[in-house]
Amino acid sequence: MILNYQNFYEEIETFETFPEKITEVTTECFKRVFGCEMARTSKNIVYIWRAEKRIKRLKGESDIIYIGQTKQSFRDRHYKYANIHANSKANKLKFQYIITNFKSISITVANFIKYGETLQKAEGQLLWWYFQNHCEFPPKNYTQTKIRNNTIII
Repeated sequence: MILNYQNFYEEIETFETFPEKITEVTTECFKRVFGCEMARTSKNIVYIWRAEKRIKRLKGESDIIYIGQTKQSFRDRHYKYANIHANSKANKLKFQYIITNFKSISITVANFIKYGETLQKAEGQLLWWYFQNHCEFPPKNYTQTKIRNNTIII
């Protein structure tokens, strides 16, 4: 099987989705999602935050708002930041806009190894394929990638 930017969206449909969604910008809501059982057990993963509705991008549109990775559990990586996501001025403004205009946010996860030798390379690969589709990175990603593999054969 060959993975590349052309089948990127088909591939991420194979990611597992957390049972809870971020439906409001409150500490409690973020904690509910970040603290679920699946978040506690998901380790060595790449993850994607996805809005319910697509967002216009420089080229096309996408429901992806963030691509990340973590060696530790998703819960350990994010739970401690629930209050910051809900209450810092910049995060609150951005998340409120997303939820108001593009509805709830889902978290999807997959084991990283299919996409790169390391977590950082796997995350970079997903970011590169996103970039190839949209000529920019997801709206909540502030880091860029130096990974530029067009294709992975698995």
